[in-house]
Amino acid sequence: MKRILGIVGILAAVAVGIFAMIYFEDRRLEKLTASASGQVTRVVVHTDSESNDASTVVHFTYEVDGRTLEDQSTKAGDVSEEFLQGAAVTVCHDPAKPEDTEVYRPGRACPPR
Repeated sequence: MKRILGIVGILAAVAVGIFAMIYFEDRRLEKLTASASGQVTRVVVHTDSESNDASTVVHFTYEVDGRTLEDQSTKAGDVSEEFLQGAAVTVCHDPAKPEDTEVYRPGRACPPR
């Protein structure tokens, strides 16, 4: 019985953690109401050797108030075909914190949904 309660407790803690991550990421994305044109500077695909799951890190530059800023965004899966080096992108950012960004293919409305 103690083992079952322990497992239930662990599962509940994991569920709460996942909910919190999703909740706070949604709140962060809601603040990205400004957009800027950007350019992809580098794309790196990482593949987990055990699970074969991939993620793509998109490095990019964008301009806000005459300043050129750099950032990166990690996307699930291998999306390197969508973000080619040198390609134009839409950068959604928080007007109060322009370094808080998310990058999308051109034409995406901000805030991202």
